[in-house]
Amino acid sequence: MNPSPPRVLQGVAANLLSEVLPRIPTPFGQQLVGIAAMLDMMVAEEFDRAADRLVTENRIVRELLAAGRDLLGGSVPPSVPQALAAPAAASLRVSDLQRENDLLRAALIDLHAAVEQTPGAAARDLDERIWAELVESTRRRHLSARP
Repeated sequence: MNPSPPRVLQGVAANLLSEVLPRIPTPFGQQLVGIAAMLDMMVAEEFDRAADRLVTENRIVRELLAAGRDLLGGSVPPSVPQALAAPAAASLRVSDLQRENDLLRAALIDLHAAVEQTPGAAARDLDERIWAELVESTRRRHLSARP
């Protein structure tokens, strides 16, 4: 048997809401069980999509960092070439992908600050691309299950 974590967590949430919640006598206890069920649903959703989201984001951020390095040349923040030189995540484990993501996003922040101070149409274009990715990365993190 190979249990599916999202299905297990969704089952726990459903049982909390349908079997446990009705038996809890206090409003505080009911709220606590409801929150636990919603957290189970959120964790199930994130478990299912986290690796895909991080692989996608890491690829896009690497592309933005490379574009920034090419645009800024010698005035690129040092974190940018350091992040680009770092190897991709060693595996598809979420912890490995998240470490890579943290490194890349820190460099993206430095790059974005430098690009905002750089005159010219190419800098404005890259600034817009960075903002578009920041908006999209926020959208990727939206959860369908809300408390």
